[in-house]
Amino acid sequence: MKIARILNVLAVIALVVAAVLVYRIKYEATLHAEQVSKLKKAISQEVDSIAVLKAEWAILARPDRIQALAQKHLDLKPMAREQSIQLASLPGRPAPIDEIGKKMEALGLMGEDASIAVDKPAATPAVKKAPAPVKKTTIAVKPVSQLKAPAARPTAQPKPISAPQSIAPAPRASAPVSLTDFLKKMGIVR
Repeated sequence: MKIARILNVLAVIALVVAAVLVYRIKYEATLHAEQVSKLKKAISQEVDSIAVLKAEWAILARPDRIQALAQKHLDLKPMAREQSIQLASLPGRPAPIDEIGKKMEALGLMGEDASIAVDKPAATPAVKKAPAPVKKTTIAVKPVSQLKAPAARPTAQPKPISAPQSIAPAPRASAPVSLTDFLKKMGIVR
């Protein structure tokens, strides 16, 4: 009988512990559900405020409103026909510049100031076809005391364009740089 009582007591203790654990799990689940509902409410409020801001921006950035403000505050004029040019009238791409060659000339390693020798391979008999030897290039460098200073190079002159280069009149010094600056100047956006 003692064993049955001990088993009954252990079963009651196990039921109490199980009930406490179930209550604790239920409490945590309720707490998490409340947090989820609060987050969903905060998200919906943020989505609503974003929608309001987008609507306000759409009203402020209407093309007719911007056009009226630009006419009122900026000295812009319509583009004239003479301001447009054809693609064919643009100058061609400049020739590529050999930077390494220029540096070698500046150091006196090319031209009349230096001797560049290329060794030619010896003639081989026509009977055997051996692989052709690789050309060896030797650059003889003069001592620093014998080097000449490079001649002054002419500066490149830009090519004139026959059509006017200006497409729009130059902005005034007090004119805003961008749409955001313009709207800030008007007091619409902070």
